[in-house]
Amino acid sequence: MKKKAFTLIELLVVIAIIALLLSIVMPGLNMAKKKAASVVCSSNTRQMSIAWYMYQEENDGNIMGSTMENVGTKSNCKEGWIGQPHTETDNMSSSLSLTQMSPAVTDEDEIRGMEKGKLYPYMENPDVYHCPADKLRKGPDDTRLYVSYAIPKCLNGFTDSSSSYYETQIRKFSRITSPGTRFNFVESGERSRGNWTVGAYFIMATPEYGDGGYGLWSPLAISHGNSAVFGFTDGHAEVRKWHDKVVFDHYWATEGQAPGSVYGTRMLDPGESEDFDWLAKGWAFRYKK
Repeated sequence: MKKKAFTLIELLVVIAIIALLLSIVMPGLNMAKKKAASVVCSSNTRQMSIAWYMYQEENDGNIMGSTMENVGTKSNCKEGWIGQPHTETDNMSSSLSLTQMSPAVTDEDEIRGMEKGKLYPYMENPDVYHCPADKLRKGPDDTRLYVSYAIPKCLNGFTDSSSSYYETQIRKFSRITSPGTRFNFVESGERSRGNWTVGAYFIMATPEYGDGGYGLWSPLAISHGNSAVFGFTDGHAEVRKWHDKVVFDHYWATEGQAPGSVYGTRMLDPGESEDFDWLAKGWAFRYKK
């Protein structure tokens, strides 16, 4: 009895149909995956913003610092929201540099730094510090970098009273006008290998720093379909969709740069960029001559 088998043409037709189905289904799956990452990232940012708000409520309206502080295993941050990664050694020199390549900064080192920050007691979950869509940046140990977010430098970023920028800072929550429009967490776009979100703060060119207007220095994330997630000082979070080419150019300019590199400032006039105008509106410190 002769066995029936597929002909070559029939086999090619089946393969073509499978390929067609995959071409239809895959974009939908990728979109669903991006949407899921966006939902998780928004949840993370909302939790961080609420934790940030809770801290000032329990500390006479004083807000935590936006910097990453040098800490040992027995010491906590003085003001910073997060501590530098550090080893298990019990001394201050156990803190690892932001851009340390040897010894490698591991995930465990990073988590130890988080635990010493002012934010951690209000949100004891290291996974919240990381956006699932943040896959471009890796630490020197080739594992993910936990910290995907940064706090604007104007929110208690210069804690040294001798600094020329000391007076350009918000240290009390009561000084924040329109809390629902001022962001306190930014999804960072740092892409350099080993770069653990430089200093844990986000910085812009702003009038109080003598730049005359507003401009971009720290790169912004373009995850979630050319978007980034922001947390706000009233405790809510929003996804911001980018429209202007300059945001993307600034992001890609960081590719391949050494950790801690200065990316340069991109200044634009008011009204020239919808995205820059939005960022300027959300910057908490309001400059007055």
